[in-house]
Amino acid sequence: MIEAAFNFRCLPFSKTIKPADLLETAPRRELLARLEHLRKHRGLFLLTGAPGTGKTTALRGWVDALPETSHKVVYVPLTTVSPCDLYASLNDSLGGEIAYRKSLLFANLQTAIRDTATARRLPVMIFDDAHYLPTKTLIELPMLLNFEMDSLDPMLVILSGHEQLAARLKSPLLRHLDQRISLRYEMSALDEAATRAYLAHRLRLAGASLDMLEPSAVTAIHQVTRGVHRLIDRITTDALTLVALDNRQKVTDEDVYNASKTI
Repeated sequence: MIEAAFNFRCLPFSKTIKPADLLETAPRRELLARLEHLRKHRGLFLLTGAPGTGKTTALRGWVDALPETSHKVVYVPLTTVSPCDLYASLNDSLGGEIAYRKSLLFANLQTAIRDTATARRLPVMIFDDAHYLPTKTLIELPMLLNFEMDSLDPMLVILSGHEQLAARLKSPLLRHLDQRISLRYEMSALDEAATRAYLAHRLRLAGASLDMLEPSAVTAIHQVTRGVHRLIDRITTDALTLVALDNRQKVTDEDVYNASKTI
């Protein structure tokens, strides 16, 4: 609807944005710097942040730029399964030999990781929504990372989740895992200037400009979303829809506040 109303080339705030079109915000730049460091040195990376701050989108952009010839990425979005089911999924993704007993499955998975690394392809395991990982799975994760009597890091493992994951890892049961984390980063929301730049960037990709938002509307968007990407996308889209239904061309702060009533 809003494509026709505003003559957009595409929906400006769709989550299907191409990785190459992502705006390099300060939080994303900081995250990419840490990922590049660990890509060279390997180990365990903890990425946390409030829901909607762009963790998964930033990881998707980073993964898209990795050469397939030298990296083997395993993305795990389903983290509520048992350790055995998780091992089976990882083992299958890495082409490991099928097994049905947990001990053999674990051994086959470690062999698959080692074989991948030996073939000069860095295994990269991304556990998204890792705050949902059962405690029993988190307890076992250090064992999966233990190679050659804990003297070798053959892969890069990324745990990505909400802020409570960092606090959870401080518990006595999980302290051994927390101590293995090589780097950690908390993804922050955007400040008002970055929110304005983000809005301008996304509208530009759709063939429009920031002029279609009143300056007060930009301020209102930042205030009601607190700079959270997902909320910016939703509120701005809803505000644009209200304006289109009213046959107008500019978004006001009142439109933003009306749109915010839906969240």
